[in-house]
Amino acid sequence: MTKKIHNLHFQSEEKRKPLSLAAALRNDGSLGDLLEEYAEEDQVKLLLLCQHYGIKAGTAMFYELSLALAREIYPEPKKRGRKSKWTYLNKGALVVEVERLVKPDDSLHGVEWACGVLAKRDPWASFLEAKESDGFATDPAEALRQVYFKFRRDRWATVSRSAFKQCEHTDAMPVWDKWVCDFVRKPHPK
Repeated sequence: MTKKIHNLHFQSEEKRKPLSLAAALRNDGSLGDLLEEYAEEDQVKLLLLCQHYGIKAGTAMFYELSLALAREIYPEPKKRGRKSKWTYLNKGALVVEVERLVKPDDSLHGVEWACGVLAKRDPWASFLEAKESDGFATDPAEALRQVYFKFRRDRWATVSRSAFKQCEHTDAMPVWDKWVCDFVRKPHPK
């Protein structure tokens, strides 16, 4: 949660009612002044809150403030369980690595074969050693094959292919290999 603003508080309606009622019973015109004072006090405090949340003055500023407060008080529930080890980065690296091994003219050296090769190599072998809980088969090569086919048309797979081509074009293949190791060994860097 965001830190509170020191000494900023809003008086409750219950505390204001007796004073408002007393002013109304006196019938001396002080009720209007009191209500105006309350409104002005609330306006100043709301502006302080907008400033605190970095909301710029404008027609929708109080709407933005109400959203900021609602998001703070009622945040989106966090997903339960551990994070999936499959991220966009390591899936993209997998797509590139599979496609690097596949020989288009040789039916024996297709995607299934490439996944089998990668499943026996580090960093993929150690990545797959940990118990698969993402619903994939217990066969590491099959797990890689399934991820490849689910992800190969994703835009991040295209981004990964472009990054690989850039490394290939600039003779920076050690950089690519280091990235792959980083993406696979540390799927959720801190």
